[in-house]
Amino acid sequence: MNAASASQTTAATGDPADGLIAAAPVVLDVQAGKRMLFAIVAAGVFSLLACTAFYLFEIERLTRQQLAALAHHAGQTINATDLDWQRQARARIGPLATADGTRTSLSWHYDAGDGSIARVVGFRFADGHAASYRYPLDTAWLIASGRSDLRVFLAWRGHVLGSSLGEAGAGEAAALDTQLSGRIARHDELVVQAPMRWDELPDSPVLVFQQRLFLPFSLAEIALAGLFLWALLAATVWMSVGIWLNKALQQIQFMAYHDPLTGLINRAGLRVGLAHMLAESRRNQQLLVVFYLDLDRFKTINDSLGHAAGDLVLKEAARRLLACVRDSDFVARVGGDEFVVVVGELVDPNDAAAIARKIIASLAEPVAANGLRLQTGCSIGIATFSGSPSDPDSLIKQADSAMYAAKQEGRGRYHYYDESLGAKADQRLSLEMKLRHAMHAGAFALHYQPVVSRAGTTQLIGFEALLRWRDDDLDMAPDEFIPVAEESGLIVELGDWVLRTACRQMQSWRLRFAHAQTLSVSVNVSIRQLHAGDFAERVEHALADSGLPASALILELTESLYVDGHTAVPKTLLHLREIGVRLAMDDFGTGYSALSSLSRLPINRLKIDRSFVEHITDAPEELAIARSIIVIARQLGLEVVAEGVETEAQAKLLAANGCHVLQGWLFDHALCANDAERWIALPETSAHENAANAHLSRTATIPEASGA
Repeated sequence: MNAASASQTTAATGDPADGLIAAAPVVLDVQAGKRMLFAIVAAGVFSLLACTAFYLFEIERLTRQQLAALAHHAGQTINATDLDWQRQARARIGPLATADGTRTSLSWHYDAGDGSIARVVGFRFADGHAASYRYPLDTAWLIASGRSDLRVFLAWRGHVLGSSLGEAGAGEAAALDTQLSGRIARHDELVVQAPMRWDELPDSPVLVFQQRLFLPFSLAEIALAGLFLWALLAATVWMSVGIWLNKALQQIQFMAYHDPLTGLINRAGLRVGLAHMLAESRRNQQLLVVFYLDLDRFKTINDSLGHAAGDLVLKEAARRLLACVRDSDFVARVGGDEFVVVVGELVDPNDAAAIARKIIASLAEPVAANGLRLQTGCSIGIATFSGSPSDPDSLIKQADSAMYAAKQEGRGRYHYYDESLGAKADQRLSLEMKLRHAMHAGAFALHYQPVVSRAGTTQLIGFEALLRWRDDDLDMAPDEFIPVAEESGLIVELGDWVLRTACRQMQSWRLRFAHAQTLSVSVNVSIRQLHAGDFAERVEHALADSGLPASALILELTESLYVDGHTAVPKTLLHLREIGVRLAMDDFGTGYSALSSLSRLPINRLKIDRSFVEHITDAPEELAIARSIIVIARQLGLEVVAEGVETEAQAKLLAANGCHVLQGWLFDHALCANDAERWIALPETSAHENAANAHLSRTATIPEASGA
């Protein structure tokens, strides 16, 4: 299984979490199906609305068209009847009708006896006399003028005088409303009605034409057209929206199981793929190996050169890792600079060592970025599976524990997992949880170890603040919990607390004791604190809040800080120097930095590590190293401090070689704030006596540590 195909594996496992991961594509498929169904239903609703709108529009158009035709037909019928009356009038009145007679009136008369209606016309003749002529309207013509598709009604003053239906239309005539014009519903059909008055008289009869609305289509045909339109739209949705949804689903699935930067599978995809390979290994009784690796120096590159350079390194690391394994294996990115390589079908567990060496050698090659050759590497933890009960999370956890052990041994190494590493990992996790609880509970305290000058008399010049933690009535050694705080990132918050507390305590002493104005307090600084980016600003805030002068604060840095040439560190240190804070290089001679770092970094003080002081009186080579450090410090104009001084002989030998600032159990342990005040309260001339009494009276030893 390669990196591209691992995410498509959805093999069932016994872990409920694996079931959730495997079910994720199914959930996405269901969601996509719901969206597709919604789109098809919407297309059906659109088809229904479109066909309904077309049907109503056509009915309205045909109604207007048919109404106009009926009105025209009604006008022709009235004109034809008028011509017939004119012929009858000429026949009856003869020449009088065409003489000099003038029409003076026009009215309609209704005879209730026989139900007939007549048109009455009044004339005045030339000889002065007047006469009126009544022209009865014979309704027999209604039947003659009607057609099978037409119904004609003659109405006057609300009475229907006749219809083209004869006696058969009496019921419809009784329900006739002559005021309606247009489309009306009659029984179960639509009818167009066109009423028209006989002439301009407001009391003239009304001729009403009715005709069934003619539709060139039926409702069934409209329904079939709607279904056809729906099918067409559904096919379009299926071909366009469906394809788009499928691509979106594939993209979502890819993002769910892959790292967007490197293209490798992510932690979720790793668990699915690893579960599948575990099942295959059990079935085929083959060896499976999990490599957990962490890039060395990546944080330095990312912080100093920016995220673009860091991303380039991660992409190149992914490419090289893929080149180190077969297509049947896969590589995953599970964290910022953490990768997991899963290799199956191995015969010998020792073959994993060869693969680990190959990966280490490949990642050790420089990476070209923006004209720079970035040097990185990796530490690898190895966990093997040979058929014993296990699960993906357990294997990954075992490989992670082995990787942590490899990093403890140094860079560019690999380490196999064993049971002791698992116990250590559990202890480390338990300790981290206790640390978090202790930070919120305020369970930490600062102790202060005196720093004295032996130039002539013993004189107190300051204190080093050391972190102490008492858990369940047991004193936790700083060497035990400080590395865990470093690894978990808690050291940043913890270090800020130490800095603020130490500044407040020293300022309190300076305000209470007049001769404490020359004292300083030293605080150890973690690499992670400096890499946080705003360390100088946090130091300024601590000084401002406490009121302590910047010159009274000394920050102690380990020389291993400079091994990667972190470009942001010198800028931070220069800023601190500009505001007056003094800087010391702690444990000088035990790290990896070159001597050239002393000339380019704004250091004020060098501290000789206790490992060189311990055997200075009986090991000439240790004395030679101490002398060399003292000479280097003098040549660079730096103050030199020896720590871990336990005997008077060591103190005298160091003083004889030019190192007069000393710190160690010879003078006193790290003391709580109240006990440390006795050093400040005594006159300077009594400091030597105080140191001697402390040396004679100490009964228990507390291991020294750098603290936070």
